[in-house]
Amino acid sequence: MINYKTIGNGRPLLLIHGWAMSTEVWSDLPVNLSSNYQVISIDLRGHGKSKHLEGPFNYEIFAKDIRLLIDTLDLKDLTLIGWSMGVSVILKMLEHSLPSLNSLIFISGNPSLVKRADYENGIPEIVIKRLYKNMERNLEKGLQSFHRLLFSFEEQSSIGQRSINKIITGKNNVPKKEATLELLKCLQNEDLRDALDKIAVPTLLIHGKNDRISLSGAAYYMNKRIKKSELLLLEDTGHLPFITKEKETLEKIKIFLKTNDVRNR
Repeated sequence: MINYKTIGNGRPLLLIHGWAMSTEVWSDLPVNLSSNYQVISIDLRGHGKSKHLEGPFNYEIFAKDIRLLIDTLDLKDLTLIGWSMGVSVILKMLEHSLPSLNSLIFISGNPSLVKRADYENGIPEIVIKRLYKNMERNLEKGLQSFHRLLFSFEEQSSIGQRSINKIITGKNNVPKKEATLELLKCLQNEDLRDALDKIAVPTLLIHGKNDRISLSGAAYYMNKRIKKSELLLLEDTGHLPFITKEKETLEKIKIFLKTNDVRNR
């Protein structure tokens, strides 16, 4: 089974990290939510302490792994929180039934990372192809160049190089190379826009206005397409709002969770 950490007691929140990351990327978010909730954060197959697990590495197998964990822990009235590729994994999970789902929180997500003929809110496909070549050539150097893209230009100048790699992942958390490459193909090929229409629970969208990976247009698109959704768009913010805009992000998440707790009593 995939590795997971759990902290706190109460209604469960399950955190799903993004591409080439691990549970460590969430920084203080699990602790900050644990006073009122049971917070479970996972290492996807091929990442963090789930690095030893064999492939394939794709959204479908991740969805099955997470569903097994939900069933094993008997998680009811669950909120799923996805960041970046974690949002895509949740959308893939919605292709199957998800019982007892309370709500969703999508942070820096995009139902289609790449631009398509009928979808302007993605990045050019060539960006993914270049990243694939860089990772194939040298995984650690490729990851370092990717990490810089996680921050807006404003954030880069204030955070500096001192923290970028430390904030994201230490050497012990470098993912399995096969996982990074296979998942880049998923990020290039998967188009999960139709899954948005299946979302029937309250959904919070949190997005940086200056995100260079998942463009802010994707947040507007999801906000229009998901019936019960609300959007927090953060100025001068990149791909990691729960780190660079920690206070605003945490406050909005807590309000959203509390509102749904009251609504469901």
